[in-house]
Amino acid sequence: MVNIDFIQSIKKLRSILPKLSFGLLIATYLISAVIMGIFHAQNAPSIGFMIAAFLVPLAIQTGRGTLVFFFQLNPARIQSKYSFGIIAATGLLVLSLVEAYLVLVPFGYSWILSVSTLMLIGWVIEIMILKETVFATQMELFKNKDAWREVKEFYIARNELQKFLLELDTKEVPPFSTLNDEEPNLNKQELTEENQALELIKELNRHLSGKVVSPSLNGQGKGDKA
Repeated sequence: MVNIDFIQSIKKLRSILPKLSFGLLIATYLISAVIMGIFHAQNAPSIGFMIAAFLVPLAIQTGRGTLVFFFQLNPARIQSKYSFGIIAATGLLVLSLVEAYLVLVPFGYSWILSVSTLMLIGWVIEIMILKETVFATQMELFKNKDAWREVKEFYIARNELQKFLLELDTKEVPPFSTLNDEEPNLNKQELTEENQALELIKELNRHLSGKVVSPSLNGQGKGDKA
């Protein structure tokens, strides 16, 4: 009842698909860049512009792949349904379609349709690989309970820190001098040293603000009225 050859074929296909899908994605990047370079080079006024016509699309596609898959470098960075990679891939796809339309209009709508179809296929492959990569990364993280506990503690601590900083910005912090009343365990010497330091700071503040008369070369205090 079970076709063993079919099951083995599926296993082989699953082993080939990751490399095949990444190869197809890289191929769509390169082909899109080369096609845009060819059509841009048609109107290049010099050799420098002709070289740039190929380098710029190639750099754009390379940057696109980096932006889409960059956050997969760290498995602890949990990606949401609409992650930065998906947003970046979609936005760059729209820009690529607009560029293809503007460049290929003089050559007919058949070229626009072909190149746009290629870009759309590349985008679909891109999103599918990204989703599978996110799922595989989460599986790798969640299978390790120690790593999952560490990530959970990190996010909890980060939320508590953000809450503390928000309260610190919105609420008035009590003066340092009032903290002495809340610390009865400090000895008298420590309290005396703190009070002396506070007095010095207050004295310095009065001097800097000009509230204290300070001598000058003409015999008249800096804070005196003429």
